[in-house]
Amino acid sequence: MNYESHNGWPYKHIEHWPPMTYRDRSPPTPENLETFFGILKTESKDNQVKELQPWLPFCEGKCSFCYFTVNCEKQNVTPYISALKKALSFYAETEYVKTSVFEELYIGGGSPSVIANEKIEDILDFCRKNFNLSSDHTTKFTACTTNLSLEKINALSSNGVNQLDIGIQTFNDSLRENLMIRDSSKDAKKKLQLSKKNGLKISIDLLYNLPGQTIDQWIEDIKQALELEVESVDCYPLDLYPGTPLAKKIAKGELPPIGNEEIEMKMYLEAYRIFKEYGYKPTCHNRFSRLEEDFKKPSSEVVGTGAGFFMGHLDRYLYSDIEDLQKYTNAVKDGKFPISRLTSLSADEEMRKAMMLIYIRNPLNRDWFKKEYGRFPEEIFSKELEKLQNKGLIETINGNIQLTEKGDPWRFNIAWEFFENKQHE
Repeated sequence: MNYESHNGWPYKHIEHWPPMTYRDRSPPTPENLETFFGILKTESKDNQVKELQPWLPFCEGKCSFCYFTVNCEKQNVTPYISALKKALSFYAETEYVKTSVFEELYIGGGSPSVIANEKIEDILDFCRKNFNLSSDHTTKFTACTTNLSLEKINALSSNGVNQLDIGIQTFNDSLRENLMIRDSSKDAKKKLQLSKKNGLKISIDLLYNLPGQTIDQWIEDIKQALELEVESVDCYPLDLYPGTPLAKKIAKGELPPIGNEEIEMKMYLEAYRIFKEYGYKPTCHNRFSRLEEDFKKPSSEVVGTGAGFFMGHLDRYLYSDIEDLQKYTNAVKDGKFPISRLTSLSADEEMRKAMMLIYIRNPLNRDWFKKEYGRFPEEIFSKELEKLQNKGLIETINGNIQLTEKGDPWRFNIAWEFFENKQHE
């Protein structure tokens, strides 16, 4: 796998996002809401993998690159948690959720580890009492090393948390300073080691193609992750969003610009090469992992709520919640589902979404697809699949359509192939 320049690329540009993100959704119509609530009144009969996601969008402070809606005011925590539990109850009391079993509980939203231990325990206990979580369910918790004290780590571990997802971003202290990350690399590594020592699995985020970052610095970040023996690493190219402090500093010339796409590609290929050498395999959107569960078919439905929550997928509906924390809280107090965007997938869109298993590095089984949609993938997407195969980006092995090593860096571009032409005969 070697791409020296645009001349050898199968696409002109590297896509960072797949189709059907929350950015594509529209505000809910009365008709859509009525149908959505109608589904919640019915029994869930699909027996597919489901995930529960309560969001706690709090942080110590906002990093310079962050575009998420997070809140740094501690006085808002108590009223927000009351609203969150009430919103969770809206779902928990429906027939659909009562007849659903959840195999994963994921606490996300910001860096929920900033919240007091008793409030964390309260949320975890509430979810386990009010939702049908499988006896062997996994509990994942988003954390920040700044506030990961030994007491916090023990509180999470003793309350059934299996894995911490931590945004390290980089171990380079000068780059951490540019990103406005609040602790040093040395302190962050100590917290990771302490968490692992106390039985928690660790997944970290690393950003690459940062302003002024060299390939050698990026390789050093990867090597430090390997030395810490973290279970998985999510590698993201930096997306520079207008209005963020980082974007403003670059615009003013206070920081160098991010590298071009050739540099970005070289960094990704180095990550792929090194992780492969150390036994980590590519999976999910941007992850290199050595955890067996990371290679299972992902959750088909995500039931969740919280200010800024955008991962909702229930039956044929995709939904997002109100981003502003106070507006979210007020809506829930008024007895309303705090949904701000709601999209109903057509049968055609559901089929296209199924094809996107390929981009998340999960093989698409041809027989499963035919059972679900009545025809084999190549009967519906013949041109797209032929094009991708001819470029060497996908292959079919034992009835499974999957990415090739050559196709892996282009997985988001590949996802878009199934959305370029909306009509299929």
